Amino acid sequence: MTADELRALAARLAQIKHDAHTRPHGERPAPARPGKTEVYVHLTDHTLATGAGVLRAEEIGPLLLAQFTELVGYGPYVVKPVIDVNKAISSDAYEITDRIREHIKLTHPTEQFPYGTRETTNNIDLDHITPYNPLGPPGQTNTQNLIPLSRYGHRVKTHAAGWKVRRIDARTIEWTTPHGFILRVDPTGTHPVPRSST
Repeated sequence: MTADELRALAARLAQIKHDAHTRPHGERPAPARPGKTEVYVHLTDHTLATGAGVLRAEEIGPLLLAQFTELVGYGPYVVKPVIDVNKAISSDAYEITDRIREHIKLTHPTEQFPYGTRETTNNIDLDHITPYNPLGPPGQTNTQNLIPLSRYGHRVKTHAAGWKVRRIDARTIEWTTPHGFILRVDPTGTHPVPRSST
């Protein structure tokens, strides 16, 4: 038997032992409800092509491909296409697609309001930096014009007078407060921009 076949056999035997000890004789197993776990894996085309090498699993760190196989087991998987966070994607509608939301979540893991601490989840507000205009051009809902904001930050930006926001680059947002303070939010946190001497 190959190493993969031995691992599959060992996993099946472990499941049989577990089932034998957790339910009375004659009782049929309840249908298993698969759990949902998302794992973002970064690997090179060489690792993917050869089936050997190093990869990086988010929140875990670097692993050998064989270690990753042991970690995730042998259950069914859903493989999604590669998400290139450097490539902008857009939609012509005001509503944000799941694909755009996932892209924003990977680009900005936390909210982009100054000193914000909320994690970017599937239910955080995604705000248009330049307000959406239903009569405007197509593609206004895009990854370059959206930022994750808590409900508080979203309301401040939308309804409080004097707040301005603009994108500096793909990962840096610049806020100007009603009092003229400038704050830049990037992956390392919030950074006040000193006022220039004139």
